[in-house]
Amino acid sequence: MTLCRKVMIVDDNNLNLKLIDLILQREGYETALVSDSRTVLSVARSFIPCLILLDIDMPDLSGLEVCKQLKESAELKDIPVIFVTGNTDDDIIKKAFAVGGHDYVRKPLNEIELLTRMNAVRDRIELIEHIKYEEKLKGILELAGTICHEFNQPLQIISGSAELLLLKTAEDASGRDQAEIIVEQALRLGAINSKLMKITRYKKKHYIGNSTIIDLEKASTARRMK
Repeated sequence: MTLCRKVMIVDDNNLNLKLIDLILQREGYETALVSDSRTVLSVARSFIPCLILLDIDMPDLSGLEVCKQLKESAELKDIPVIFVTGNTDDDIIKKAFAVGGHDYVRKPLNEIELLTRMNAVRDRIELIEHIKYEEKLKGILELAGTICHEFNQPLQIISGSAELLLLKTAEDASGRDQAEIIVEQALRLGAINSKLMKITRYKKKHYIGNSTIIDLEKASTARRMK
């Protein structure tokens, strides 16, 4: 999984913005700085950050309300939010998590704490994404197995009938050529079907238009993994 390096920093205090920006720039992050909480959603839609550092106490629109709006947006709701706040009252922290915050960092900022919490949130998100991928992969492979199982019986009938046809057309050169083609292609389909049933990992490749398909040549099978 490619590590995203885009972080949006939201704070109405320019000194705090510059401090956090300096820390993250040294760590190789690409940043977007926002001082007006009312523009957070529009900037997020254009910048597409992998993480938002969000001050709670801001004029016009508090960080809690901004986070709530982010989580109500279908396109932005999955972006993790770490609150940055000097107010660590239990009630405030409870509200921060209630509106969808993933973690919080205290002011005045400590560089080690900030980076550690960012890494922890990143690792948590990556773990969740990995679990989702595994569940999706399991579903796809189960479906492929079912299709292959149902496909196998008519394929065997076609293959067997082609073999009989081949015997009956022994004296007919033209008919025998056609029967051999049917047998050859039936065997080919059988080999593809067998490989599909054994796939445990796969890669995709571009197909017609913007569609993608499984690349059977690069797919990992149970036999290969032993």
